[in-house]
Amino acid sequence: MVSVLRATYATLLLSLIGPAGAAQADALQTLSHRDRLYDVTAMEGSLFVVGHPGLVLRSRDGGKSFDSVEAGQTDEALFSISFNSKGQGAIVGRSGFVLVSSDKGASWRKSQVLFGEEKPSLFAVDVLEDGVIVAVGEFGAIVRSEDQGKTWTRSPYSIEAPTGGAAPAPECPVLNAEGDNSDVIQEARLTDIGFVDETVGFVVGEFGLTLRSDDGGRSFKRQNSCTDKTLYGVSVVGAQGVLAVGADGGAIETKDGGVTWVVRSTDTTEHLFGIWADSTRALVVGAAGTVLTRKGEGAFKPVDTGLHSWLTSASLNDKGEGVIVGGRAYVLSTQDGGNTQQRISGE
Repeated sequence: MVSVLRATYATLLLSLIGPAGAAQADALQTLSHRDRLYDVTAMEGSLFVVGHPGLVLRSRDGGKSFDSVEAGQTDEALFSISFNSKGQGAIVGRSGFVLVSSDKGASWRKSQVLFGEEKPSLFAVDVLEDGVIVAVGEFGAIVRSEDQGKTWTRSPYSIEAPTGGAAPAPECPVLNAEGDNSDVIQEARLTDIGFVDETVGFVVGEFGLTLRSDDGGRSFKRQNSCTDKTLYGVSVVGAQGVLAVGADGGAIETKDGGVTWVVRSTDTTEHLFGIWADSTRALVVGAAGTVLTRKGEGAFKPVDTGLHSWLTSASLNDKGEGVIVGGRAYVLSTQDGGNTQQRISGE
């Protein structure tokens, strides 16, 4: 599961909401228009959502009802949540705040990312199958823990323009690392992260940055992304496929693990904050109630939601059932991959 926009808005999601008209639990009923939902993930039949202020919600019935999780969390924004298949989980948020679970979210303990006096806000997290936690955030922060959040190390990334491999298309802007630009790139906001396995992972961020790791997040190398737009969301599709979306309706895709990236048209100029994708479909959400769907490798199709607030994240199961969440406590359910929605929560 953020540049100035994805960071400030960030990403979050709830999950499979029940049938139309189903009664909602108190946790949803007590949300106000000031609450913001940033990310959602599933863990063995449970759905977890995080947001601001310090919101952690859990559904045990496929989204028909939600409980508030008392995790000893802060009132600060919580931007991202992730679990691996073993039930090891992590939540990250503002000012380096982290919550870690080893029991499928039944209990949580606090952690803190701190380097000297620096507490970087963390916008996205991924928990790898071997239990390693990798998170990204402001000021070029990529942080990694091998001991469930007890200690953290900072991972470097290369700012040098890639060399070798296929040449980028003529229309692709290629950022260099010369002069003042290098300092800016080194401290870019890094907004989303997704790993293929315990070894290979991708990070996106400001200035069209796409970074790839081949060592489990210990280090990252920059790729020719074919865009200089800020990227807010990334979704890994298989071993070699990656989709990323961002500012001004920008979208890029690779099918060869990032050796070459191609710009994809979305027919919108709204900022795109979140993406969910697999090999059969993609669901993208963004500013001004924007929802885009894509079937297979077809074109992105806009969907009218009638909303004006930003949407930050989406999640689907293999049947196309799921939810979209965002600002003003919006939770939208869908049964058809996002082509139609029902508003469950939000004002």
